[in-house]
Amino acid sequence: MILRLQPLTRSSPLPTHKGIRSITQYFKESRVFPGPRLRTSKRGGYYIVFEKQKENGVNSVSRIWRPWVKRRKGELDRMKSYVQILSTPTVDTPGTTLLLHFDNKRYLIGDVAEGTQRAAIQRKLGLSKVADVFLTGTIGWGNSGGILGMILTLADVATVTLEEKKKQAELSRLRKGLDRAEEIEKNFLNVHGGKNLTHLLATARRFVFRKGMPLYTNEFRAKKELPTSFAEPTFKDEQIKLWAVVLESETSKTRPRKRSHEEFSEETSPTSINGKEETPEQQEDRYDQMRKSVVSAMFRSGWRLDALVKKKLSEVQRPAAIFFRNAEGEIQKYLGNTLDEDPSVPDIDVLVRNPWPAATIETLPPTTPSETSVCYFIKNHPQRGKFNPKVAKELGVTPGPDFRLLTSGESVTTSAGNVVTPDMVMAQGSEGGGFAVIELPDVSFVGPLIGRPEWTSNDIMSGIGAVIWILGPGVVEDSRLQAFMREYSGLKHIVSSKDCCANYLSLESPTAAAIRLNLVDAERFPIPQFCNEPPLAPVENQPYVKARIGHTLQLEPKVELQDTNVVAYLDTLTVVKEASSEVQELAKIARKEITSPEFLARLEESQKDIPSKDAEIITLGTGSALPSKYRNVSATLLRVPGYGNYLFDCGENTLGQLYRVFGDEIAEILRDLKVIWISHLHADHHLGTVRVIKAWAKETAGNEQTKNNSLIVASHDGMTKFLKEYSEVEDFGYERVEPVLMEKSRQYLHTFSEEQTKIVGLTTIKACGVDHCHGALAVVFNFTNGFKVAYSGDCRPSERFVEIGKDATLLIHEATFDDELRSDAIAKKHSTTSEALGVGERMNARRILLTHFSQRYQKIPVMKTEGKDQVAIVAFDYMRCRIGDFAKFEALKPALVKLYEDKAE
Repeated sequence: MILRLQPLTRSSPLPTHKGIRSITQYFKESRVFPGPRLRTSKRGGYYIVFEKQKENGVNSVSRIWRPWVKRRKGELDRMKSYVQILSTPTVDTPGTTLLLHFDNKRYLIGDVAEGTQRAAIQRKLGLSKVADVFLTGTIGWGNSGGILGMILTLADVATVTLEEKKKQAELSRLRKGLDRAEEIEKNFLNVHGGKNLTHLLATARRFVFRKGMPLYTNEFRAKKELPTSFAEPTFKDEQIKLWAVVLESETSKTRPRKRSHEEFSEETSPTSINGKEETPEQQEDRYDQMRKSVVSAMFRSGWRLDALVKKKLSEVQRPAAIFFRNAEGEIQKYLGNTLDEDPSVPDIDVLVRNPWPAATIETLPPTTPSETSVCYFIKNHPQRGKFNPKVAKELGVTPGPDFRLLTSGESVTTSAGNVVTPDMVMAQGSEGGGFAVIELPDVSFVGPLIGRPEWTSNDIMSGIGAVIWILGPGVVEDSRLQAFMREYSGLKHIVSSKDCCANYLSLESPTAAAIRLNLVDAERFPIPQFCNEPPLAPVENQPYVKARIGHTLQLEPKVELQDTNVVAYLDTLTVVKEASSEVQELAKIARKEITSPEFLARLEESQKDIPSKDAEIITLGTGSALPSKYRNVSATLLRVPGYGNYLFDCGENTLGQLYRVFGDEIAEILRDLKVIWISHLHADHHLGTVRVIKAWAKETAGNEQTKNNSLIVASHDGMTKFLKEYSEVEDFGYERVEPVLMEKSRQYLHTFSEEQTKIVGLTTIKACGVDHCHGALAVVFNFTNGFKVAYSGDCRPSERFVEIGKDATLLIHEATFDDELRSDAIAKKHSTTSEALGVGERMNARRILLTHFSQRYQKIPVMKTEGKDQVAIVAFDYMRCRIGDFAKFEALKPALVKLYEDKAE
């Protein structure tokens, strides 16, 4: 695969690197990608340059830049800049994320773990101005598990922004009577990090496809020799200079050897270059280009959803959508069988959509886990000195444009032919303020870090005023690190780690909602588990400050840590005190009713034939599409006593939600986990799977009774391929995953053997295709005692689903839209409340749980069931409800309706 590069023109600015004299030489010695035009430059544009290497020993990105931004006529000044701590380690936000703020641009630095996006929403921090993400540490799901969801959101925002700008440009064209509207450039995103960053992103090619925001990756790799000169940064743009540091673990050379490229000889035979077999470095470079081409196809393709191509019916397989032209030439959907399903049908011409280009790439080049950790030194550009107009005039400079050129760092020629340089008319400037971000995953990185030459380089350290440490368990107590902090006591040291940071309630809005629900019914709405005390008690004269969300590091005019914006821990008592008395009174009436002997007797009689009445549903994520302020994305846990635990979909931060619900019980929950079902490959339904599997593998491996257990992940093969490819980035337990592929050739039926049934508790998993997206499936789990659970995933109402789920004990069905938004439901291939209830009625399901609500509104949908002894309830994040208690929940509905009416007001 070859990346298509946009040629530079003769008028394009050349980089200022020594020895570069021509465009031809530029292409030979660099890898060039198109980048956006600087607002402050009148030249043709600037370009992101992926160089092979630099003197400081890491791959790099550099740009043509100008450090000053025009603020108002006659004045050039630096923009306001500061670093804000967006997240510290909690179960909701396992990573540490920093936001570097300039007026016209933002940078994300540190971890982009699961929950980062939701943390930004909670803090009301818009990320639309983020153009560069600098990931620290070792690339793995722990620090990068939120990057895919973040990219999708940023891409969607960029698409909307681009369309709005195009509309404004067209209106401007019409007003001015121009032939053509102004060309609007797309926003872009650069993601920088360590080895395997591009591989991680490329594993998502089967479910990530966006066209509104080009994305580029840049990996920093360790080199054999430590750098000796730091005059030129690894990265620079109009705001910052950055030096990347790639640390190698002390134990990396002594660990058992993992798979090498030679062991993939059958798949990747050596390539000949000019008659010579390529070196390992050349092979790795080729692999990197292949991965970059995949990522490029994910975000820069010209693919169109409405483009149909002609094929023979024999060439098409389900679940592809098939169309044909009728006798009048109109395009209609083909509803007949394919030749695979019925060989006797005519092999007619049909129309199908070509797949998304990146999804056609079957395999990625091999990789192995990284044993490096990436850190950064980041500084503002130097602060210019004051311009002396008197001296400029004396040197023959004419006031006006030449003054502005001098203040912006450019030389001018006077009318007498004399060259005047900026240093002749400018006072001595000052170094820009800066900071370091150091991530040490474990103590094996401490030694390599404190021995780095960057700490003694004036080019780097001049202006650096603080170090933000992102530390793994136990690292902060390392005596070498503490001595190092004391040695550099002139720097402000801020530590973010699980040892120093409390597992407090970092998402206040959903927690406050859960507390209000708890006042309605404490049994079904538990308060999320938390602890406001960090594991390590404060130590006298410790050389660092413990990081808190909202800590702000001011960079100019001096580096200073400010705590005025530190977010206070949620005051749960205040939430309780402010609760509506009317809601609590309605709840009190309901609780009295559902605990009365008469009610309990009726309930027992009405559901005596229901199997597994003590089975419990825990709704971990009940929102649609994106994490929001009040609802997380899709995940529902089913606990069946005597059988095990079953997870239906696993959106981002599902594990964090499990921790909040179960606290210290989480170990038992994970040990009993039998099956994870993924309904389809939309990101909001499965981006928490890796983290859950990793936690399950760790917990079960430490127990003699469970160390040999396997975990079933049931879905179609796209999910399995994603997990398998990602397992090359890190060992998260994939070798103990047992994939169950729901394929059409099996009629979407998986039957367990007698031995397997004893382990997982299921006799069959039966699924059917539904109308939502490619490969979307609804499923039915059948247990040995007759307990039957039907789960819709995302879909329009399906009669086939009704058929396979007939007489289900429990139906879990999406209800994304309220009834008045039925047209939206049809357009986006979701269901309304009434449509979901209709499926339950036709299915004759005894109990119905509605979930997957639109994130745009917070209210209780109007529900009315028609089936005999049929009870339907709605889901909330953190909710726990046994099958036998649905009728109790229904009695609470007046209080819940009132609660959300009050919140809407």
